[in-house]
Amino acid sequence: MGKKDGWVVPVTPEIRRNIENTAHAAYMNGSNLRQDAVTLFESCRYPRAVALAILAEEEFSKALILKASAEQGRWDSNLYKALHKHPEKQGIVEGIMAHAIWFIGHAKFIERLNRVSLVQVRPSMLPGDKEMEKILSNVKSYFKKPIKDKLKQNSIYVSIDKSGKTTSKPDQIGKEEAETYLNKSYKMNVITEVAFGDYSNAKDLEDIL
Repeated sequence: MGKKDGWVVPVTPEIRRNIENTAHAAYMNGSNLRQDAVTLFESCRYPRAVALAILAEEEFSKALILKASAEQGRWDSNLYKALHKHPEKQGIVEGIMAHAIWFIGHAKFIERLNRVSLVQVRPSMLPGDKEMEKILSNVKSYFKKPIKDKLKQNSIYVSIDKSGKTTSKPDQIGKEEAETYLNKSYKMNVITEVAFGDYSNAKDLEDIL
């Protein structure tokens, strides 16, 4: 294969174990990053808390991508590249949370329906075409316009324009934004926990989504 060519690797038992181990490492790192973000928030270091909360989301996204890769027996250049692109991981975070919100609402509806129905119905794991298109469209918008990645950068760096003027400083990011992103990172933390078989905080999903 040339440098510009894509690649596909057969997922042997060894490669599957490697991917699973990396998925778990990303999950644990995401949890640690989020805890560091909480520590910074409690010290009123709001910009850095935002940056680490977003980084935690990206690690949770990576963990879920890799877990799906191992389960589906897929390992190729497109998936590998996506793991190294921040907007892609951030977009996937939004898609995962949107799906979780839909599923919880759908499951509650099915539960109410089954209370009065003679025929019991199981909830679907996937939304209809219209809802799925809406979710995918939102995911793609993060690929094209990485707003969250820009916020992460602004949380760490002073920005400058061509005239030499400061365009943004980390201290412009306050408590409210930090709370927002800590809450979002917690949602992804719980979703990732559930995906890895830890249901200890699953009950929180109904309240936080």
